[in-house]
Amino acid sequence: MGQISDSIAKAFLGGCVALCVGLNASADDAITEIIEANRYPLVYDCEGFSGAGWDFLSSEAHYAHYFLIGEEHGIAENPILAAALFTSTPADEGYQKLVIEVSPFMADMMDDVLETAGWDGLRDMLADHTQRPAFFGMYEEARMLADIRASRSGEGEVLWGVDYEVVGDRPILEALAEFDKPEGAEDALARLQSVSDMSWAKYAESGDPRYIFSFSGDGNLVRDVIEAWPEPGKDAALLLETLKETLDINRAFMSGRGWASNHQRAQFLRSNFLRHWRGEKSSARVMFKLGSSHLIRGRNPTNTYDLGTLLPEIAQIEGVTAFSLLVLPGEGAMTAVLDPTTLTYSPAPGKDGYGEGMEVFYDAVQDEGFTVFDMRPLRPLSRQLEGESAEALADVIHGYDAIVIMTGSTPSRNIGEVVEE
Repeated sequence: MGQISDSIAKAFLGGCVALCVGLNASADDAITEIIEANRYPLVYDCEGFSGAGWDFLSSEAHYAHYFLIGEEHGIAENPILAAALFTSTPADEGYQKLVIEVSPFMADMMDDVLETAGWDGLRDMLADHTQRPAFFGMYEEARMLADIRASRSGEGEVLWGVDYEVVGDRPILEALAEFDKPEGAEDALARLQSVSDMSWAKYAESGDPRYIFSFSGDGNLVRDVIEAWPEPGKDAALLLETLKETLDINRAFMSGRGWASNHQRAQFLRSNFLRHWRGEKSSARVMFKLGSSHLIRGRNPTNTYDLGTLLPEIAQIEGVTAFSLLVLPGEGAMTAVLDPTTLTYSPAPGKDGYGEGMEVFYDAVQDEGFTVFDMRPLRPLSRQLEGESAEALADVIHGYDAIVIMTGSTPSRNIGEVVEE
């Protein structure tokens, strides 16, 4: 850890090349030359990863204290890559925590199930598609959690949730019902439970996602519980906060206040991570796997500042390093996209637009397999970019350290559709 990694040294030399080339050729030629000089083939054979791209990524994963994987959701091969990187070093040297895009409560539930009942227990937990946390109805995503958790068995909690909870209100309400509370809070919680039940009944009858409780419920119902329960304790307070934030964030979205919704969600993600971070006796090595907009450094596509801005600053304060990786599907590839009428996933083109302005990378991918690009050497030339997508491309070059384009990638599968041998 005390030595400069080979990839960082190459990034430094690449930056020098960028400056020199920029003096003697057009910006386009310079950018093309730097991209081609800093690309690495990543081979995946359904058993594991290899090639210069794997060497590059595993070196960065070994060196970085915080490893951020920002993704286009629904790529089957990406959670396999994340699990391989997480488990590539032993528990006493490697990552201790995986941050995922679910609530702290749901992450704890899955963590406990995996520690006590393993993969079979997690599959049973996720069998009800109307109560499972976002993204983990996809087989490959759930399998990633099981593989990572198994590699750290007996090491304490591994999964850290930092988000709101889209369809998990009923397990949260069931947990809240188990706490001792004043009679007024019991009554307020019963009203909240009744509204949740009615909302889900309407959803089951109609398939209309507007009736999913987190989109139709009223945060004031949760505030009534909070006001009637002045000392709920730390665990119950976090459950109530998760419900309140979820309802408020989604109500803002449903009422057309998109920026307010995204801003509040970003703040909630940050505060949840800081809660985990402050609770650690020593600084854990952490891997993050969330949608790209949450992990890009700087202002993100929703015009908010999310975890991707916070984490490198925390790393600098701690005197450690952070590495940010963007993962995109190959051109024309399908991803698994949620159908909100059934809460299942179907193959479809990627919907998040994270590949906007990235044509220079798509044009430079290897003929076969996946391609890793180290983007740091491009930063000196980013001000010379031109065209409609120049700003978006510059944001990505500065917002991520590297990118993987998964040519030939496949969409994730529904967990209930996969039959294992």
